[in-house]
Amino acid sequence: MKNRTQWLMVALAMTGIAGAVMGQSASSSGAADAATPGARHWHHGHGMMVGGGLVHALRQLNLTPAQQQSVHTILTAAHAQFAAERKAGAGPDFTVLSNPGDPNYATALQDLQTRMANRIQEQSQTELALYKVLTQQQQQQLPTILASMKAKMAQHSAT
Repeated sequence: MKNRTQWLMVALAMTGIAGAVMGQSASSSGAADAATPGARHWHHGHGMMVGGGLVHALRQLNLTPAQQQSVHTILTAAHAQFAAERKAGAGPDFTVLSNPGDPNYATALQDLQTRMANRIQEQSQTELALYKVLTQQQQQQLPTILASMKAKMAQHSAT
C-alpha cells in the first residue's frame, strides 16, 4: 500500500509538471536581465523550473551569450522531445490506477513506473547537458549557489 501511494503521488506530481515541463519564454525584467542584457529566463508554466534549481542557478552564473544560446538550444530540444512524447501517447489512466481491484491495475502501474523512470532519465540528461555548458569555474560556483537557494527555500518554508 505504501509503495502504491508513493508511486501515485510521484505520478500526480510528474503529470502535473509534465503539462508544461521544459517550455521556455523570454522575459525582459528581473535582475538577471539587468546584469546580462538579452538574458533569457528558462521556465515553464506553473512557475516551475526545468532542472529544479539548476536553471535558476544558471541565471546567477553570468553566462556568456554563447552559453546562453547553448542553454536555449538544449532546452528547446528537450521541450520538443517531451512535447512529441506527450502527443504520441495517452497519459496514465488514473481511474485504473486508483482501483487495485481493476484487472488492468498491474499493467497500468508498470506503465506508469516505466514512464516516470524514462522522464527522470530525460530530465537527468538535460541537466547534464546544461552542466557541460558551464566553465570549470562556473561548475565550482554551482554548489554554493544551490546551497544558498536551498537555504532560502528552507527559510521561506519555515515562515
